[in-house]
Amino acid sequence: MALWFFSLLFFLFCSNSWAEPIPSLPGQQKNVTFNQYSGYIVTDASHGRALFYYFVEAESSTDELKPLTLWLNGGPGCSSLGFGAFMENGPFEPGEDGTLIKNPYSWNLESHMLYVESPIGVGFSYSNTSQDYILWNDTQTAQDNLVFILNWLDEFPQFKDCDFFLTGESYAGHYIPQLAALLVEHNKKPNVEPVNLKSIALGNPLLDIDISVLAGDFLWSHGAISDETLFLEKTVCNDSKFLREYAHNQWSQGCNDVFNRVADEVGVDVGVGLGDLLLPKCTSSSKAEQFRFKGKLGKIHEAVDKRAKIGDPCLDRRIFTYLNKPEVQKALHANTTHLPFHWDFCLGPLVYQEANLDMNIIPVVSDLINEGIPVLLYNGDQDAKIPLTQTRIIATNIAKDLNLIPLTDYGPWFDQKQVGGWTQSFGAPARDGKNVTYLTFATVRGAAHEVPFTSPSQALTMFQSFVTGTPLPRPSL
Repeated sequence: MALWFFSLLFFLFCSNSWAEPIPSLPGQQKNVTFNQYSGYIVTDASHGRALFYYFVEAESSTDELKPLTLWLNGGPGCSSLGFGAFMENGPFEPGEDGTLIKNPYSWNLESHMLYVESPIGVGFSYSNTSQDYILWNDTQTAQDNLVFILNWLDEFPQFKDCDFFLTGESYAGHYIPQLAALLVEHNKKPNVEPVNLKSIALGNPLLDIDISVLAGDFLWSHGAISDETLFLEKTVCNDSKFLREYAHNQWSQGCNDVFNRVADEVGVDVGVGLGDLLLPKCTSSSKAEQFRFKGKLGKIHEAVDKRAKIGDPCLDRRIFTYLNKPEVQKALHANTTHLPFHWDFCLGPLVYQEANLDMNIIPVVSDLINEGIPVLLYNGDQDAKIPLTQTRIIATNIAKDLNLIPLTDYGPWFDQKQVGGWTQSFGAPARDGKNVTYLTFATVRGAAHEVPFTSPSQALTMFQSFVTGTPLPRPSL
């Protein structure tokens, strides 16, 4: 590791950010009707820090001004390029024959989409200062992401007037609210160009470790654990205590026994993932590596996440292979400093401060609502990692604390002619008599931890409502 850090100091580094168009990606079968760009934005020239991004313009035949949406995956330490762009809501995914398959539910049907590999040490993003990789934290992530946005808009000034949205999932429940808070403060400064932040959306978000991750009742109600195991979760060790022990290096035999029992009953070793209770396991004999996690946080993910996906359970292997091809990296203008490791979903050199897991982000979300920034909290209903029950509790508590009134009854929303999930909105009456929505909670039917991948049509319908500021479709009575 020391040799690796030493070698970082000798990488060539360009002191300016740069934007590069992508004429075509390897495997892309035909020309598309939108432009693609990728490259690096420098966030700290003195340290040699740069974040990699992939940007796709909105696919539209009209001249209307589309919104701009920034997407972040969580981890902490997982790639928005691999997950968000190529697995979830981007325009392409790698097929079995090496070609790129067009995603009919890509979010760039509704918005310009900007995927950022953040923080440094994730995917192709990097720093030339070895100390940066040691005990990175949420505050530094938010500050770097703010610099990224401001510098990126300088590189793409034609998008400065766009309505701007922030969204992501899982540990992005930490990233996005803290970034949004910095943007709100930035916009209050004199003599600055404000960023047109309109709203944020958090999918299956980690917001408060004492609430978000408690999954015992959820697993029991789905028949995945026994009465006895549920009792042990409630009396000996629950998910919150489990994660906190790992974060503080205080692992107890009691927690170990309880969660080994949970894993056995759920069937983790035979292919059932807590991130998705429905998906069959990948049976491919491919030797391509799957994503991995690093350090103590890696142990947390291995024991609790045991991630699986609906649809094609082998897609992550194809993405791993695709993004490590030299011709793909060249087309993406990525890995220009020749990093001494391969691209990976979640394995990188960054050491994240585990104590950040203890941070309660709910007050930050409440402050954003008080500043007039609407918030969408959504959850896949097959995710036991961060169950919908817990996100709903948080949404209800925020509404009560802020004295928001229910603007709708709790009930189903529709994706085309099918129930897409269940939802409720909260807000306040405006002076002109029209209600103003500040907080929306929504479940996504059949979705797991990665909602746009597991329920793509429903996710696109939800995203369309999010960026247009309109209610989720309700059934006609």
